[in-house]
Amino acid sequence: MSKAQHQLNRNMQMKPLQPGQQVQVDPKNATQRVCECGCKYFEAVFMLYTVSALVSPTGQELTAQQPVLICKDCRKVLGEKDA
Repeated sequence: MSKAQHQLNRNMQMKPLQPGQQVQVDPKNATQRVCECGCKYFEAVFMLYTVSALVSPTGQELTAQQPVLICKDCRKVLGEKDA
């Protein structure tokens, strides 16, 4: 491994985050996600699930939520494959 590659690998190692610490990310270094339909705009919504009282930590039925992104044009969930 060359000295430059070693230095690059050393600089790219992940460092643990402290509670409340935010990571600064430059969008120029990221790849934009695009829906299968070609749209690049998404909405944040929640999928809701019912948790049975049998497996709930409280012993009562619960509603759980999972945040997901849906395409503004075709309304598909980002990353969800057709079943």
